[in-house]
Amino acid sequence: MKNKILFSIYIALTAIFITGVVLNFNRYSFAGYYTDKAINIIWLLCTVLTVIWFWREKTAKIYGILLVALMLLSIIPMMIPFFGIVYYFSTADDFQQIQLDNTYRIERTRPGALSKIKIQVYKNEGLIEKQLYDTPYQQVLKNTLEDQHDPNPPIQKAKLVNLSKDSIGIEYLIQGHRKVFYHKENDDLYNL
Repeated sequence: MKNKILFSIYIALTAIFITGVVLNFNRYSFAGYYTDKAINIIWLLCTVLTVIWFWREKTAKIYGILLVALMLLSIIPMMIPFFGIVYYFSTADDFQQIQLDNTYRIERTRPGALSKIKIQVYKNEGLIEKQLYDTPYQQVLKNTLEDQHDPNPPIQKAKLVNLSKDSIGIEYLIQGHRKVFYHKENDDLYNL
């Protein structure tokens, strides 16, 4: 009976984890910056504990070995899939998160190992949020600063100033310079 309850809890956590992965592929995520990270870590810890708890079962051994093998295989092609997993599970290269209002927030982040630093704009839609824009940070810096010496200066302040159906205007304060930048629909979402 105890094993069935533990297994049911693990299946529920796995369903939530897979939902988060599917949402991520469709530019959505659970609302809040740390929500996805917390779900990922809880799932990972529960996976390890479940495999250890059920190790005497043949399926647990196969599942555990399969997960370790997939992780090792992701390292072979220049470690790109492995780093994708690391970036999805961790806060590596997530430089800043700024809440613009109750609905919109931005992140200054490097979404992947080979990506340039980007500004990602999210819209909260209740339990989930949608990634609306993914703009290279260099574009924001070129717009805001006349001379740029630091390749990754922090955003001192950001404020939502204009919202339309195809763009969002955010006033950035970077190194004492203040300027409005319009993130637009034609921003290439996966532009390196």
